[in-house]
Amino acid sequence: MRRRREKRVKFSAFLMRIGAAALIVYLAVTLIVSQVDIMVKRQQLDSLTADLSRQVEENTELQRLYSAGESEEYIERIARDRLGYVAPDERIYIDMSGE
Repeated sequence: MRRRREKRVKFSAFLMRIGAAALIVYLAVTLIVSQVDIMVKRQQLDSLTADLSRQVEENTELQRLYSAGESEEYIERIARDRLGYVAPDERIYIDMSGE
């Protein structure tokens, strides 16, 4: 009976060690995954911060143009360059030679 009890104690101790080792491995993996997630989120934050900075600069420039009364010329330039608009009697010639 004593041997049986000793075997149970040894088996219980073995199970406790296995459980502790599994818990440590789980915690280590969770920590590593969390650190990777934090690093990715920091990179996203840096990117968004840079985008915000560029947008603030663009907004400041637009506000300056609007305040200076140059908004009509600016709007016309944007309409021509980005949207491809032309004046009613205007003709656009495109050089197809590739030079």
